[in-house]
Amino acid sequence: MKYGVHKMTWGNYFDPGDYRTFFEQVKATGADTIEFRPPDGVLLGDQKQTAEIRSMAEDLGIELLFCYGYPTGMDMRLEDPFARYYAEEHLKRAIDAVERLGGTEIGGVLYANWPTDYRRDVITPEIKYERTQRCIESLRRVMPTAERCNVQVNLEILNRFENYIINTVEEGLAMLAQIESDHCGLLLDMFHMNIEEDDIPAAIRRAKGHIGQFHVSEPNRAIPFHNVRFNWPEIGKALRDAGYDLTVTMESVMTFDDMATYNFRMWRNLMEDTSMDARIAAMRNGITFLKQQFEADA
Repeated sequence: MKYGVHKMTWGNYFDPGDYRTFFEQVKATGADTIEFRPPDGVLLGDQKQTAEIRSMAEDLGIELLFCYGYPTGMDMRLEDPFARYYAEEHLKRAIDAVERLGGTEIGGVLYANWPTDYRRDVITPEIKYERTQRCIESLRRVMPTAERCNVQVNLEILNRFENYIINTVEEGLAMLAQIESDHCGLLLDMFHMNIEEDDIPAAIRRAKGHIGQFHVSEPNRAIPFHNVRFNWPEIGKALRDAGYDLTVTMESVMTFDDMATYNFRMWRNLMEDTSMDARIAAMRNGITFLKQQFEADA
């Protein structure tokens, strides 16, 4: 397995106009990969920005992984066919951007807008079924683009407070069975699994052959390091038993960065020193810790 970091850990220190510094900081963490959203310029076809980002990553030996989310109003769940159409076209554009950047996968809540606003919606089993079927129909229309670009589309399984379409590996596998594409998989995240799964290692093994991305953090979204609630060696063993040999990505939300972390409901800092240097050191320690735990009995 490879080990990577997610842009979310940068918080307000991420500068979309300075990818060189961003990638150099990634390199300083000891990560093999970095996961981030394709820049707007690349999504709009900016060939110069695309070439520069791809070249910088290649020069530093960093593999690019990608996440994605929809602008407000685009949602595959909705009854409005135009809202679904725009979501489908937006995801196709993102898949094309990933291919141009040299990537091979894109993951996230690709079936719906995030996060769900439950204040204006009451979900019943019938409504969940209808909306899930709409998501499946839309994703089936997107998958030919993913297959043409050879980009894996990974659907993130979320906890009940953030979405309701797929909350467990079992529900994710049921969705994949209806989408029927070998370029569609699952993104498993231990933060969400900690809430929804009865047995995290068993759920990982159940997803064998369908895990496209794997996110880790402490139960409170801190960088993994000596937590006593997760049996890290057992989780690493479950990943190996499932044949997973891709990236383990630390997706941690460390600080109360105002709007940057509002949707994650982060109302306090999880580290005393929130400087970029301290974040890099923490990520480097987290990667070392994960390698020790996941490969202890390999």
